[in-house]
Amino acid sequence: MATYSTPGVYVNEKPLQNLTQQPTGGTAAVFFGEAARGPEVAKLITDWPSYRRVYGELENKYDLGYAVYHYFANGGRNAYVVRVAAAAGVEASIANGVLYDPDGQGDAKMFDVDATSKGLWGNSLEVLIEASNQEGGSAVSGLTETTSDAHGTFTVVVKLNGTEVERWPAVSLDPASSRYVATIINNYSEYVEISNVSTADPSASRSYTVTAFTFSNGADGTVATTDYTAAVDAVDLINGNLILNAVGQTAPTLITALLSKAESRGDSFVLIDPSLTAADVATTKTESSAFASASNGGYGALYAPALKMVDPAKTGPGAVRDTYPCGAVAGVIARTENQRTVAKAPAGFAADVRGALGTVYQLSDADIGELYDYNPYINSFKAVPGAGVVVYGARTMATVTADKFIPVRRTLNYIKSSLKDITAFAVFEPNNELLWERLTARVGGFLGDFYRLGGLKGKTSREAFYVVCDSTNNNATSVDQGIVNVEVGIALQYPAEFIVINLAQWTGGSNTVESL
Repeated sequence: MATYSTPGVYVNEKPLQNLTQQPTGGTAAVFFGEAARGPEVAKLITDWPSYRRVYGELENKYDLGYAVYHYFANGGRNAYVVRVAAAAGVEASIANGVLYDPDGQGDAKMFDVDATSKGLWGNSLEVLIEASNQEGGSAVSGLTETTSDAHGTFTVVVKLNGTEVERWPAVSLDPASSRYVATIINNYSEYVEISNVSTADPSASRSYTVTAFTFSNGADGTVATTDYTAAVDAVDLINGNLILNAVGQTAPTLITALLSKAESRGDSFVLIDPSLTAADVATTKTESSAFASASNGGYGALYAPALKMVDPAKTGPGAVRDTYPCGAVAGVIARTENQRTVAKAPAGFAADVRGALGTVYQLSDADIGELYDYNPYINSFKAVPGAGVVVYGARTMATVTADKFIPVRRTLNYIKSSLKDITAFAVFEPNNELLWERLTARVGGFLGDFYRLGGLKGKTSREAFYVVCDSTNNNATSVDQGIVNVEVGIALQYPAEFIVINLAQWTGGSNTVESL
C-alpha cells in the first residue's frame, strides 16, 4: 500500500486497459523564452496587449513575443509567460539614488531605485520627483514645499524612452502612511522598485528638483540552456492543465526537464519546436532523433517544419517571418478543446493555423507520411485548399498504442486534474458511507457531463465510465489509515488517422475492388 504523509487528494494512473480514460477543460499555455524586459516568474497574460505592456513590443531577436501573439491569434485564452534571463544579467539602477534636500542644507538620498527586471531596457528609464499639494492633488513642479502634513507627500513619475508610463501621486516617506512610497511602488509598479528609503522627518521642508534621474548599468547577458532549465520550476506555482513550450529550444537536457515536469505533475503536455534552418525532411528527422529515447515521451509532441507566418510587426508584402510553430499550435489545441473537448485530436481540416502562409520547405504527402512514421513521431502541416495550412498529426513521442495519441494523453491529464479538484472537499470529512456516496455522485456527475459532450466512447454512460467508492474498496483498514479509495474507469476516444475506403466497381455480374 502506498504511503501518504500530507493530507490531500492523490490521483494515481494505472496501466491502460480496455476501459480507461478521458476529458476536457480550461487549458492554459506556459511559454518560456527571452524578452527585452519582464519578470522572471510565471505571469498570467490574458491577451496580446497585456503581453506588450509587460514584456515590450515585438522584436525580431525575441521569438517569445511571436509565439504568444500567434497563440492568441489562433484561439488561445490564458497564457503564463516565464521570461528567461541570463544569470549574468543586471538590473539597471540610478547610480546614486534619487536625491532631495530635506532640510535646505544640501542633497541627501531619498531612496534607491532599480529596474524591476534585468536587461539593457532599464537604461532607458527615468524617474522624476514632483511636489504635490497637501491634499495629494496635481503636481506643482519645481516648487519648494513646506507642509504641516505629518505624512508630507510627493509624486513619483516613471518614464521609458522619454514617455511617461507611470505616475504615483501623493506618496510619502513615512512608513506609517497608507501611501508609503515603498509599499505603493513595489507592489504595483511594472517598471521600478525602490529600497533604502530615507528615514528623515517627512514633515520637514523639502526641495524637490524636477530633474530626471536616469538609469544605467543594465545588461542582458547571454542566456544559456541552464537558464532555461532553472526556469522550468516556475510552473510549480501554477495549477490546472498546462501546455508547456520553451520557444525555439531543442536542447535534450531542457526537453527532458520539461517532459519530466509534465509527467510528475500529471496534468501538463510539452510542445517541441523544430529548428528554423532545417531545409528538408532528412534534416528534420536527424534533429528529432535526439528525442527518440525519451522515456516520458507520451507527455510531449514534436512539430515540424517551421512555418512562414504573418509578421505582425511589419506591413506590406514583406510582412512574412519564419516562425517557430508551437505557439500557434498551442492556440489550435486550446481552440479545439474549447469547441470539442480534449478528446478531439487537435489536427485535421478544422485545425487551421491562422496567420500561416506555408512551411519553410515544401512537404509532399509522402514527406508527411515519412515524418509521421518516424521514431519519434513528428507532426507536420498540410496546405489544404479552402482550409489553409492545417495541423496534420496528433501523435506524442511515445510508441505504446494508447499513449501515442495526443488526445488520449491529454484526456488522462485533464481527468486526473479535474478529479483532484472536485474531490478536494472530502479532505478531513468523516470517512463513512455518506462521504462515499457524495464522492460517487460528484465524480459520476462530472464524467456524465463529459460523456454528453462527446468526450467518452460508448452507446450509454454505463459503457463510457464507472465509479466505485463503497465498502468493497474502503475497508476498515483503509478507514483507520485515513484513506478513501475511489476507483474510476473510463472508455477512451481514439482518433481516426487512416480512412480506408474500398471502392467496388460493379458491372452487373462481376466487380473489382480497389482501396483508396
